[in-house]
Amino acid sequence: MSWDPNGRRVLVTGASSGIGAALAVELGRGGAYVGLAARRGQRLEEVLQQVRDAGGDGCWWRLDLADLGSVESFAEQAWAQMGPIDVLVNNAGAPRRRSLKRLTPLELDETMAVNFTGSARLTLALLPYMLERDSGDIVNVSSMGTQSMAFRTGAYGAAKAALNLFTEGLYMDLAGTGVRAHLFIPGSTATEFSTPKPGNDDPFPQPANIFMDPVDVARALITKLDNDDFEGFAAPNLKKDAEAKRADPNGYLAKMLKHLARR
Repeated sequence: MSWDPNGRRVLVTGASSGIGAALAVELGRGGAYVGLAARRGQRLEEVLQQVRDAGGDGCWWRLDLADLGSVESFAEQAWAQMGPIDVLVNNAGAPRRRSLKRLTPLELDETMAVNFTGSARLTLALLPYMLERDSGDIVNVSSMGTQSMAFRTGAYGAAKAALNLFTEGLYMDLAGTGVRAHLFIPGSTATEFSTPKPGNDDPFPQPANIFMDPVDVARALITKLDNDDFEGFAAPNLKKDAEAKRADPNGYLAKMLKHLARR
């Protein structure tokens, strides 16, 4: 039986655009009550209206996961306002396209805070509530950069790889409880991640047809909640690519370096 969002309370971080915004609307279409969290309040207001237009309802908060000292108090506020949270989707993240030859220590710390530590701390803050009621799902959204190659994204890839192993540990430690941990891996998606940003190198040129629609990615994430499997991909070809690197990482990276050299 498919996972049914109707009546569920779902907290989504990074909900002001891209995958997070698309996910919020799709959950609303299914009748969920969606808590939206991100840094841009005006954008969150717009997304919440889209959720309501789709048939759902919700609320929103400004949240900067890089401000680690605010995470625990936010978790308490979210649980109090939403009621028992059925699903936490740690989708927030920020790109860091910077060659490690030029990366600064401050950039490294910022990248880790936004893409790993903030989400991990939010998970730890909400986990006791879920364990007390013996029910809940935690979905951590990672990146194909942890599965294929980290070209000019070494810090970002490292942060998301930390999230991968954190989620794996969570999956194992939660065995036998009513709380589940899921790792979800999208590929290149048509979001703000793929556009030029201050403090980042220019995006590496890629064919437009490789970018997935955020709505398709959101629907794949919802489908992931149908099962207890640890890892899920937004599309079958992403899983095949990940398996190719796992089978022969040396050969895979050598092949990618040759491909990059030709471009």
